Amino acid sequence: MLVSQDPRLVVVRYFEMWNGGDLSIAPEILAEDWLDHAHPEVRGPAAVQEAVAKTRAAQPDLHFEIDALLGGEGQLAVAGTVRVSREAPATRLLWLVTLKDDRMIEMRTYRDTAP
Repeated sequence: MLVSQDPRLVVVRYFEMWNGGDLSIAPEILAEDWLDHAHPEVRGPAAVQEAVAKTRAAQPDLHFEIDALLGGEGQLAVAGTVRVSREAPATRLLWLVTLKDDRMIEMRTYRDTAP
């Protein structure tokens, strides 16, 4: 059994995986039945590993930045930005993440549509 992980660190590691491409951490931070509602076709750690690899190959400058983490044990709100290239403007997003047994189990993404 793994040592209990700080839920904030789990979420930070998730975005670091997307930024740096270290796919090996997916099974450590994602539940087997992981669901990202923005991409419901990508279920579980293995599918996320594949999605990260494909996305980073197509968009190597993709970068997520966390501005704030709010919440506690089972649910966190993450405010931040994503930029698909160095030239592209950043898009502000809010992610609501549910954790269970020290792993991310579900995420919902909300885009800031304000001008």
